[in-house]
Amino acid sequence: MRKIAIIFTLLILSLTSFAQKAIYNTSGGEMLFQFSDVNQGGPIQTNMRWTIFLHLGTYWHMDFNDNIGVFSGLALRNVGFITNVGTEKKIRRTYNLGVPLAIKVGLFDKQVYVFGGGEYEWLFHYKEKYWPNSNGKRDGEKVKYTEWFTNRTNRLMPSLFFGVALPRGFNVKFKYYLKNYMNVDYIDTNGDLIYSDLDVKLYYVSLAWNMRTDGYVKRVKKEL
Repeated sequence: MRKIAIIFTLLILSLTSFAQKAIYNTSGGEMLFQFSDVNQGGPIQTNMRWTIFLHLGTYWHMDFNDNIGVFSGLALRNVGFITNVGTEKKIRRTYNLGVPLAIKVGLFDKQVYVFGGGEYEWLFHYKEKYWPNSNGKRDGEKVKYTEWFTNRTNRLMPSLFFGVALPRGFNVKFKYYLKNYMNVDYIDTNGDLIYSDLDVKLYYVSLAWNMRTDGYVKRVKKEL
């Protein structure tokens, strides 16, 4: 029994030492340059959508050595698309809460590495606004609609991403969503399947900045 206790204690101490050395947190924000391929009985004209608010993320990194590691975390993003059909301009967007899982390879001591992985996002708040007679501009009458936990979009969206991390916490990332953004089974108040033939594929390029927060947390604890 004593041997088991000693072995267990040594194991806990070794894991604690490893965690203090190799596991750390980063937090920050990003700006998104969003693109879309939209079809509804044929291709629909779209515009790039640029957003910087509200994008927040916190990530936990585990470095196995100075060259290979993994990370996961939580991220809040504003994701959507813009269409122009006839004289109508329409913007649809959701706030998404995502959980990524990625592997990274590079020179961690120099803060340079490549990374890639997948993510699942929960689409929890929907907003739609459009200008009926704007000729592709945001002019004139505007109609707006919002909904929490909507069925207009798919609730969960899987995606794949890859990117490059640079010194001082900067990184560039490309992400592609694997599923139709809109819910083709959605039925409106008139009983119509208004999105049955609407296919929306989203992808974006992001510029992000993340800083390590474990050192800051330790300093705050000391001051307290």
